[in-house]
Amino acid sequence: MKKIAVLNNKGGVGKSTISVQLSHGLAKLGFKVLLLDLDGQNDSSLFLGFSEDLYNKTFYHLVDKRNPSKIEECIINARHNLDLLPSSHIEEINAEFHRASRIDIILKEHLKDLETSDYDFLIIDCGPQRTKINDAVLCYIDNIVMPVQVEAASVRAVGNIYEYLSDLRLDPALVSLVVPNMYDQRTNNAKENLEFLREFYNDQDILTEPINRRVKITEAGKIGKTVFEYDEESANQFFKVLERLVTLIGDEQTG
Repeated sequence: MKKIAVLNNKGGVGKSTISVQLSHGLAKLGFKVLLLDLDGQNDSSLFLGFSEDLYNKTFYHLVDKRNPSKIEECIINARHNLDLLPSSHIEEINAEFHRASRIDIILKEHLKDLETSDYDFLIIDCGPQRTKINDAVLCYIDNIVMPVQVEAASVRAVGNIYEYLSDLRLDPALVSLVVPNMYDQRTNNAKENLEFLREFYNDQDILTEPINRRVKITEAGKIGKTVFEYDEESANQFFKVLERLVTLIGDEQTG
């Protein structure tokens, strides 16, 4: 099982959108996928059509020391080949992780049953801040997919994730794909910021083609659908990112 975090320290860059589209896209390609929603806003769950009244147990119940649930009790089938592990009580989870003596192994312990599952991918939608939850995620995953909104503040903040990894003494090469998101090709500002990203990653083949800003992508999320169910043109953009992701994983496994 390949473990991938969708992460950026800046909010509003489309992490949940990218998480959902990549997860469903991988599922449509025939992979068995589990999407773990660890963003406190629960956008990944909502974008798949699941509000809090549609599930009883979440990741919180899995890590609750007083009465821990089994992981199969917390997982929801969201689509063919795609399951969802929603979250709740994010602040309580973060407080619990603060008390952990080994943040570097806590997720390995709580998610140990996944190691014997038939999932090909675990995609983790992370919150934007530096938190103990994100510390734990970064110590657990194999790769980071980093969405970057193609606007000045977001583009110039890309170094923050590398500082974060450095502070945790983790390899910067964990950042395996960078996805320019919400790109408006009609504006010079967007073109300049995309060029900045291309120069920043000039010596690394990890920058994907941009995801264009499209109303259809936003509309799909609002009604609990993915682009693969709602808009073919948007879906084709995400398939290009998926091709890069699958190629990357294949190269790592054969390298």
